[in-house]
Amino acid sequence: MIVRDRGASGSAGRTSWTAKPERSDYMSFVGFMVYYMHFLNPFGPSATRSPTTIRAPSPPDAQPKSPPSEHPLLLLGGYSYGAMITTQIPPMAQILAQFKVPPAGSAAADIRLRAQHLAEQQNLILASARAASSMSPRKKYLGMRVGGDEDTQRKSYEARRSVSETRRSFSIDAEDKIRRGVNELLAKTKRHHHKGVAVTQEKLETIPSNHEISVVVEEVANLTQVRPAYLLISPLQGVITHLATMSFLPAAPGRGLFSRAGKPRDQGAPAFTTDHRQMSESKLVENETLALFGDRDVFVPITKLRTWAGRLEGLEGSHFHGEEVSSAGHFWTEGKVAQVLRDKVCDFAARLLQEDGEDVVTGEP
Repeated sequence: MIVRDRGASGSAGRTSWTAKPERSDYMSFVGFMVYYMHFLNPFGPSATRSPTTIRAPSPPDAQPKSPPSEHPLLLLGGYSYGAMITTQIPPMAQILAQFKVPPAGSAAADIRLRAQHLAEQQNLILASARAASSMSPRKKYLGMRVGGDEDTQRKSYEARRSVSETRRSFSIDAEDKIRRGVNELLAKTKRHHHKGVAVTQEKLETIPSNHEISVVVEEVANLTQVRPAYLLISPLQGVITHLATMSFLPAAPGRGLFSRAGKPRDQGAPAFTTDHRQMSESKLVENETLALFGDRDVFVPITKLRTWAGRLEGLEGSHFHGEEVSSAGHFWTEGKVAQVLRDKVCDFAARLLQEDGEDVVTGEP
């Protein structure tokens, strides 16, 4: 499950006035997770899939679909302001379109390469752990010990401390290796920049470092297809959404209330216009979605929530379900409503895991 936490607790950043940075954050992490899941293969051989290559864009061939067993469920959720962001992000296909063939050195390319490298490193770590465990079978003690337990507590403490220090050392070493590997992978893609020249990975290695060419990160063949679902807790509707995003005044596409005019951007979250609102809500109807809200929410009138939920539920073929919890407020602190919330979320997650034969969203726009 993915949740939004910009500005929450000790996280970096702060909540924005327009919600556009939050939407971009969320879309970035969705892209990261999809590519991480694609390259992650913890139970296979250490050399799982070929690394991403660099080349100029070319017409994509038809990609065969993965078998149903390889369609992981990706549950996207948010609470309050986070639920609003979850509602506003584009459908999965449009998010993944930004990561399909991104220019080398762009944010989307960096995210993809980080996901690939971290997944491949995790595969190596798990493969090494399996190999070590298979080569070191547990010792079998056939005898029976009598007495001699005077140093048991001291030895037990020393053993626990040794294990703790070993784990800490392994964690630091692994983190350093991952960081170095990611930096090397990113540096390799940023080495050359010149417009209009197509180049393969093999040819790229023969070009002098001072010669600049424009390259993109190649499309991943047979990208893992995910099945998205959405969980919205205490969603914001009505006037409160305009207060949260400062969107009372009409703005030109790509401009916020206080922002200056700038060049159009191909990456990141789009401006949240009426068309984008309809498109974003469509994903809640087309995919399994649960919205949980209380009838004592102090930020959103219950009539607004009922109308919104009823409208989405009433659309033809809708997979959206809104559920009102009696006596629950926005923060779920009244009585035993927190337990009711947990139970409903668990039931929803269990039902998602049991379902099969669902339509799978591909990375095609």
